[in-house]
Amino acid sequence: MKMNKENNKLIEECFKKARITDELCEISVIKYRESLKRFFRSVGDKSFADLEMKDIEDYIFKAKKRGNSNSGIVSVIYAVKWAIKKLQAQGFIKNKIDLDKICKPKIKKQDVNYLTKEEIEKFVSVMKKELESGEAIRKIRTMTLYVFLLETGARINEALSIKIKDIDFESREVAIIGKGSKPRKLLFYDQSEFWIRKYLRKQKRKCDYLFATISGKAKWSYNDVCRSFQRYRRLSDISKKFTIHTFRHTFATQLLLNGVPLNQVSFLLGHANLETTMKYYIGTIKIAEAKQFMKDEYFDFIPKSKFTKKCDGLD
Repeated sequence: MKMNKENNKLIEECFKKARITDELCEISVIKYRESLKRFFRSVGDKSFADLEMKDIEDYIFKAKKRGNSNSGIVSVIYAVKWAIKKLQAQGFIKNKIDLDKICKPKIKKQDVNYLTKEEIEKFVSVMKKELESGEAIRKIRTMTLYVFLLETGARINEALSIKIKDIDFESREVAIIGKGSKPRKLLFYDQSEFWIRKYLRKQKRKCDYLFATISGKAKWSYNDVCRSFQRYRRLSDISKKFTIHTFRHTFATQLLLNGVPLNQVSFLLGHANLETTMKYYIGTIKIAEAKQFMKDEYFDFIPKSKFTKKCDGLD
């Protein structure tokens, strides 16, 4: 069941104001909208004004029964809370749901997912192979985006919002508005500069954005980027699950593995404090470093079994 017209009108008004004030980026609006649709498909044809705590609890119960992940359920509840809070503040609804009392499933902490050097090579090689058959603007644009993400650690919405005037080739800096509407700068290097300049020479653009549609008339949309990414991910034949955001985690993890201090990586990511960076990456780095040091011969103290030589043949 879709959101009714009343709910849809109210929430789109909230999204409009959130985009004007830069409270939400384009990608967040897309995700919030989908989460709210998912919620109302479950609770039925109720208006925001008529929602009760029981409706939210029933949604969580039904979602868990369907086998939905806790992280997915929490994302939906977060969007619902955001919408109710905005609608209450703007006087559109007057229900008395205590948002602080909404219970959410616990999310198990997981290590950050990132790509290894070998996996990065596999992903990039797919784009290189396509370029060998002809340097179409679509192919150059794609290579430029992913090299830029890997070299800067930018969030995808930050990259797609870059305007050409924001790029300083002399200092190799890009001025952006980051998460939470905070201005910061991205630093780029040789490969990004090479591909950006190549892309700009090739693209006949009619808009201000760096990453534009093929016609050059508008900004490259997030949904179109996702479709393109899914194709390259499939062609790369990388077995692990990863998303566009994984390139940001890859940037940070590879820097840390190469000895860049944690505080510098935190600064480059645009994190508000060092604790945020530590929360995401310290566990992953410790495991990766441990794997680099460990060798099979360290376990020679374990008596060998006559079956040891057969282990390589086990499924």
